[in-house]
Amino acid sequence: MGKKYVVPLKEAITGVLHGRAGTFRILIDEETSGAKHFSLLVNTMNAGVTGDEHKHDVEHCWYILSGKGTMHMDGKSFPIEPDMAVFAPANMLHKIVVDPAQELTYVVIYAPPGPEQKLKQLGEHAFDSPK
Repeated sequence: MGKKYVVPLKEAITGVLHGRAGTFRILIDEETSGAKHFSLLVNTMNAGVTGDEHKHDVEHCWYILSGKGTMHMDGKSFPIEPDMAVFAPANMLHKIVVDPAQELTYVVIYAPPGPEQKLKQLGEHAFDSPK
């Protein structure tokens, strides 16, 4: 199969977000499109969910499309809503708490890529803390 330069959301690689918090959809990565320096996903977290606190060894950012919630990073809480962008440096612990009234949908970019591969392989257990 050739590389896709245009990927409709309905053709994304889809699975369960870590902690069963919602759905991930990988649109652009090396396997799908040949992207070597970043990956792009559109994720939806369920209303009222508190995501698991975790970190990644790469930089990443979110762009909020719909819904509201609170981003917890670096010991601080930040309200998030549509048309906001959030940046997380590599290795920064973070978690999202979604407003109970509605789902939260956002674009996430990992640079360099990597965490999306864990999602593909491990789904809901991708970023579990080692026991």
